[in-house]
Amino acid sequence: MTAPPQGVQTEQLGFQAGTIRYHHAGTTGPAVVLLHGGGIDNALLSWRHAIAPLAVDHRVYLPDLPRHGGSRNWYGRVGQRTLEEVLRWLLDAWGVERAVLIGASVGGSAAIGFALRHPHRVRGLVLAGSEGLQHRAPGQLTTYLKLRSRFFGTTAANVLGLHRGLSRRHLLSGVLNDPGEVIDHEQLVDEFHEELRGSASLFSDWYSEAVERRGMRINHLPYLGNLRCPVMFVHGERDERVPLSTANEAAAAVAGSTLRVLPGAGHWCHREKPNEFNAAVREFVNGTL
Repeated sequence: MTAPPQGVQTEQLGFQAGTIRYHHAGTTGPAVVLLHGGGIDNALLSWRHAIAPLAVDHRVYLPDLPRHGGSRNWYGRVGQRTLEEVLRWLLDAWGVERAVLIGASVGGSAAIGFALRHPHRVRGLVLAGSEGLQHRAPGQLTTYLKLRSRFFGTTAANVLGLHRGLSRRHLLSGVLNDPGEVIDHEQLVDEFHEELRGSASLFSDWYSEAVERRGMRINHLPYLGNLRCPVMFVHGERDERVPLSTANEAAAAVAGSTLRVLPGAGHWCHREKPNEFNAAVREFVNGTL
């Protein structure tokens, strides 16, 4: 495991279905939970630069979701409902009654679903390039076929994990728009390569569940009006996986929500523009909530 930033503690929790590794920092203030994306991702890979700014006046928790990072030992499939349940188990184990949920990509979908099912436990939502908000994804049919091909899942992960250069190329494909903007690009490639080498597939179970031939099976968009907490969408202007038009439509569906667009950023806007992202999040959690 790549070492966490200074002041960040790492622990594990055991559940019936497996073990969850998580990191935490900060000792006072409201709780904030950071949820990373699916596929090739983990807590530190996504949120390394968000921890310190938030831990100044918040208790920050960031788990490796099942089958990612240090939480690979997990029994059963890990779809939308499982992610929501794991989040509930974690909050209970941490003794956290209410929290701000900050989710990227698939982590955003998990956060939305949890907030809809357990509104009394969510103080606010920050959604960065969130999945689960589209009727149809870019390249819907192609993605559907890839998800059902062993080559594009298991075999591709094994091949790409053989060489760091291949990991770099995959990272740049639809995730980062401009690697020159990433302040620690080489470290990011190293961490991504490490995660890729430990992954059984390029895709998480969430995608297999969500993507159908003609549209998205998991789509929270029609239910966003039922959210009962402040919501901020943060989106990369050049996000190819979840286009900016999706964030615009989602923000319009949530009364009183805000949308922050990070110019030039791709799908991992929180990693590509960490200073801008962190400033927007701190303004939201300290000013709006």
